[in-house]
Amino acid sequence: MSVLAPTDIRRLPAADRELIERAGAGLDSLRGKWTLHLIVILARGVRRHSRLLDCLPGVSKKVMTECLRNLERDGLVERRIFAEVPARVEYTLTPLGWSMTEAIMALAEWGEANSEAVSQARQRYPSERAA
Repeated sequence: MSVLAPTDIRRLPAADRELIERAGAGLDSLRGKWTLHLIVILARGVRRHSRLLDCLPGVSKKVMTECLRNLERDGLVERRIFAEVPARVEYTLTPLGWSMTEAIMALAEWGEANSEAVSQARQRYPSERAA
């Protein structure tokens, strides 16, 4: 079976196209190196910007802010600004964000259940391709 380019998706049955489009919409919300990390951290509770930054060594303030803005844009995260000096900003998951954690947990369970099989398949792959 040949692999279809995204532009050739119309060749697939309607049910398959719809499934791919729905799954793709969900995956689009998780796009980004730090997005999954932020959702998992926020599932542990409300966090201030500086605390989130402390939880993610290696991420720049700019990149994390961009990721949080994308999550806020997608309706997964809520940002609350408190009128204090200095200003306090807190981030929390929205109900939509919480619903995403269910999919993340399901994917994590799949990964745990199948990591050994995937690892074995990856080890076999180069030798099978050379034969």
